[in-house]
Amino acid sequence: MMRNSITRRVSVVAAFALIPAALVAKPNSDALALEREGVDLIREVEEIARDVRSHASRLDQFSRSPLISKPTHAYHLSQIRTLINENLRPVMMRLGEIQPQLPEWKQQAIDQMIAAARLLAEDATDAIIAKREAKTLPTSMNADYKDLVSRVHAHAEKLVKTSDAAGNYAAARLKAHSAGVPVAGN
Repeated sequence: MMRNSITRRVSVVAAFALIPAALVAKPNSDALALEREGVDLIREVEEIARDVRSHASRLDQFSRSPLISKPTHAYHLSQIRTLINENLRPVMMRLGEIQPQLPEWKQQAIDQMIAAARLLAEDATDAIIAKREAKTLPTSMNADYKDLVSRVHAHAEKLVKTSDAAGNYAAARLKAHSAGVPVAGN
């Protein structure tokens, strides 16, 4: 009888002890889901930045040759503009929305990505304008355009490197967490 009473008390205490753990598990799973979304978004930024970098690299090479047509330049600039406006902007906006709920190190990485993306968009817009305003001037002789294309390439490269590093680090942290390895800090 005494044994049943002790067993029952231990069971009741154990049940009440699990309730707070269950309540705490929910926010942790929400935080983990946000972390995973952040990793996915960062990977998406990296992929888009690689595409932008590829087009910018071609433009950088093409801007040295008078043999490359203006429509070819226009095509690559259009691709860059589309990648930035239709692909990168929505991803960066979502990252900005969830940023305050992510760990501090990830917030800093997102700040760097946002800064690089902003400069990338500004210089891409300026390159489009410089090309348009140069009308008859061959692109190989348009110093402003050539400089802007080089800067677009540099910003895309920075965005690739930042997102790649942040994505790899975040993925490793999530992998450690999934394996039950304690991860220090946020």
